[in-house]
Amino acid sequence: MRVLMVQTYHYYRGGDSTCMFNLAGLLESRGHEVIHFAMNHPQNLPSPWSNYFTSEIDFPALLGDSSARAAISVITKSIYNREARRRIARLADDTKPDIAHFHNIHGHLTTSIVAPLRRRGIPIAWTLHDYRLVCPNTTFLRGDEICERCLPRKYWNVVLGRCKKGSLPASVVAMMSTIYDRVSRVPARTGRFITPSEFLKGKLIEGGISHEKITVIPNFVDVQSFRADAFRTGASPRGTDSHELYLPGLGPPGAVSSGADDNYYLYFGRLSREKGIDLLIDAVSGVRGGRLKVAGEGPLERELKEHAAASGADVEFLGFRTGAELRALLENAMFVVVPSRWYENLPFSVMESLAAGRPVIAADIGGIPEMVEDKVNGMLFPPGDAEALRCRITTMLGDAGMRRRMSKAGREKAERLYGPDAHYAKVMEVYGELLGRRA
Repeated sequence: MRVLMVQTYHYYRGGDSTCMFNLAGLLESRGHEVIHFAMNHPQNLPSPWSNYFTSEIDFPALLGDSSARAAISVITKSIYNREARRRIARLADDTKPDIAHFHNIHGHLTTSIVAPLRRRGIPIAWTLHDYRLVCPNTTFLRGDEICERCLPRKYWNVVLGRCKKGSLPASVVAMMSTIYDRVSRVPARTGRFITPSEFLKGKLIEGGISHEKITVIPNFVDVQSFRADAFRTGASPRGTDSHELYLPGLGPPGAVSSGADDNYYLYFGRLSREKGIDLLIDAVSGVRGGRLKVAGEGPLERELKEHAAASGADVEFLGFRTGAELRALLENAMFVVVPSRWYENLPFSVMESLAAGRPVIAADIGGIPEMVEDKVNGMLFPPGDAEALRCRITTMLGDAGMRRRMSKAGREKAERLYGPDAHYAKVMEVYGELLGRRA
């Protein structure tokens, strides 16, 4: 099968790009051919299809130009990209894919690319990574508060609240883009939407998209690549009983972790307001024992460092980490904290934590409760409640036996739900249905 994989950025820029590359690699490992379409960007990974990629659109540079021409360019290119439409049509004619699989296309590639594929009889599956189809601001946030005023089809509220970057012009463009998608019947012309969580599916339905168009398929990680030897029973280190589970960072049964190398808990991800890192620092300032390590970068990095220093919280900022270095940090942590303020979909940070056997303390919001089962493989706390988060961290630090039980449960859930085999089977079901419908 030839699959046209469509994603704005052809490099590891975030969860959506990671999901796209993971799926492309999975399909290729099973004998399928993957053809990529994206926007040109200096950080793009090499691709044999890059000559078809559409030109880079640098919106920050355009917005820095206060001319009327620049404003018109921003509005038109972010809603309907004529070049992207022409180029994907040429790519489809030259490669003749059986099916197209979209990821994040709004704002740059735009939904202008739907029509040429439909005209050529190429069915479209679209994995959604945010709420853009029903929330012009994509996140259901107005400032720091959860906002659902645009549901259903009340898109003018994004302008009234200046929800998009606090900017009136940006909010107007976001509203116009969402209205265009509905007027041009994008949902009806998409064969199937794939949502990683039931929560996202529910919001799409509230926003007026038919439930028959939506299939829930969780994202996946290579579960077996996370230190499988740590989960086997048998000869155990430190003289523990041979039938007990020993995991790095958890200590042997009946012991509490100690030592500078493994006596820490971890946050990893983007350092931005909606992620709730400031709340986590507030909670940590009242915790004794253990150190919070923060791996990531983002717009609030400097502010968060100043906040941690002023609060006296025991926090170590590690900067951006990836690959084997990040994996080692994760595998040796006692547990992971995900303090989000916004409707997280199905965060990779939680999937990878469970795959690595790390208990997770997380906000009870969005799709997170589908992953973190309270007192089973982690703990949930009310979003925005620093005192409740502090209590959960203190409890987790003080009970190595509980961490061990949660670790095992998390790993088992990851193997059952978030592995590549389960994901591949469900994606093939969707492809089969769409291709059968076309035939």
